[in-house]
Amino acid sequence: MNGGTAAALMSIGDFSRYSGLSVRMLRHYAERGVLVPAERDDHSGYRRYAPAQLAEAARVRMLRDAGCGVAAIVELLPLFAHPDLLRPLLQLHLDDLQAEAQRVADRRTLAASLLADLDAGTPHLDVRERIFPSVRVLLLRRTVADYPAEGDLWTGFREPVATLSAGDHGVFGDVGGATYFDDEYRDAHVEMAIWREYRGDTVPRGGYEIAELPEQRVATVTHRGAFDTLSTATAVAGAWVAEHQRVRTGPLFNVYVLGPGRDPDPSHWITEVNVPIA
Repeated sequence: MNGGTAAALMSIGDFSRYSGLSVRMLRHYAERGVLVPAERDDHSGYRRYAPAQLAEAARVRMLRDAGCGVAAIVELLPLFAHPDLLRPLLQLHLDDLQAEAQRVADRRTLAASLLADLDAGTPHLDVRERIFPSVRVLLLRRTVADYPAEGDLWTGFREPVATLSAGDHGVFGDVGGATYFDDEYRDAHVEMAIWREYRGDTVPRGGYEIAELPEQRVATVTHRGAFDTLSTATAVAGAWVAEHQRVRTGPLFNVYVLGPGRDPDPSHWITEVNVPIA
């Protein structure tokens, strides 16, 4: 090697200083095929890097700081030369980060609720035994990813409601809710139906149907507040059914007395949790 070429290469320490990557990480990346030194002395083990590799190191650092693991960096780094191939993969990563940010936000909200409950004390929830009257509804039944995905069903429900209401403002009544058909709680693949009281005869496309919810005796717990603490009301209802030696006769269902469609403030929401009983 001539003196000019050797002088152009940097030691791993200098490269670490200029790249913002630790020597430990540079060695780790090299073992995984990322940022392989331009030269490595077989006898001394010294690693040297070319100045042009600093641009590649900057991309590695950005990918790392954006939440990409080593395997993803290995996949994405060569694609900077092919933006059309890189762009959709970066978009997928961005979508994953946004979903994770929402999960973190939801956890933060729940943690804040738990803290507030400690200060306010555990609310007392009463159970009412009543007859839920039969009601004719427009219904959409689906198997969804999880319970929070119910919100996506309601988002899609808005269009047919708006279309049908445009011709007759009284076609929908005040009663609306959701029914959960799985016998046990499920973390995924949840079968549910959302519905609203309906006086019309037109059935929108997309799996909607007109159904008659039967009159039934239920144990009802009224929950006030955001949906993330709704499980407390469900537990109270379940305990009441067991303690009073009653038998559940059908799927649980919620009635949304006041929800996000009518009031954006979660503290104002009112949900009735109902367990059909005999």
